[in-house]
Amino acid sequence: MNNIELIKKDSYLDSFIKKHNLSDDYVNSHINTFMRIYESRNKCLNCKGLYCCNQASIGERLDVKFDQTLLEEIEYCDYYLAKQKGVSLAESYVYSDISEQLINIDLDNIELFDDEKGLFIELYDILEGKTNKGLFICGEMGVGKTYLVTALANSLVKRQKKVGFVKVSSFINEMRRLVGNDTIMFDRYMNLLKNVDYLFLDDIGSESVSTFSRDDILFTILDYRMENKLITIFTSNLNKQDLIKHYTYDKKDNSSILRANRLVERIDVLSSDYTILGQNKRRQTC
Repeated sequence: MNNIELIKKDSYLDSFIKKHNLSDDYVNSHINTFMRIYESRNKCLNCKGLYCCNQASIGERLDVKFDQTLLEEIEYCDYYLAKQKGVSLAESYVYSDISEQLINIDLDNIELFDDEKGLFIELYDILEGKTNKGLFICGEMGVGKTYLVTALANSLVKRQKKVGFVKVSSFINEMRRLVGNDTIMFDRYMNLLKNVDYLFLDDIGSESVSTFSRDDILFTILDYRMENKLITIFTSNLNKQDLIKHYTYDKKDNSSILRANRLVERIDVLSSDYTILGQNKRRQTC
């Protein structure tokens, strides 16, 4: 197959050639330009996101324009443009630990498996304000918990709601760092998460337990949100009974048992249970 035939097999370039009534002789005389465009666009085939980008400059590819003569120009791919919108969306969060890979999804564009449709309805009810209670979603690693609640969180932010999305383990580590170094930021984060319209606590139960993490941070936030009837959404690899065991980190201390139960009682009041069964569904892989 010669280069002209190769170029014409590309539907985009073939349409371009036909649109501008370019002859084979003209194409052949500009074959180097066409081949650069072809090779650049070919690198985007089957791309799943900027983290997989094969271009020299991430998110940029060559495009072709005809204005009396053939011109090359830079075109930004859909993932790049979505990221620019996503940056603005991320900045709209009160607090956000959402990864770049998930900042552009919402409940209107997510990939949904059959066994997730029931949970999707529950999430959509929260989005539409049809319930005043959050969700406690548990399941094995990789079954889609974070993916689905992130879609809800992004949808809420797009509706100008005040949202905090917290990776619990990372947040606890950050608060532990701040408590002795920056009490102003410590208090600011606590007040923000106590008062946001919707708080997402992702992977609760994954953090190392101490009186600081359990009582000073999580209990303080959740007790306030329970008293003020603010919607909170949790994901965890543990069910609520296992959470009690997790937070009873000193089994010989009756106070530890009591405090663990008090914390999980707040979670119970704030949320309805939903368990995702099934196998690992890790999305967004190259």
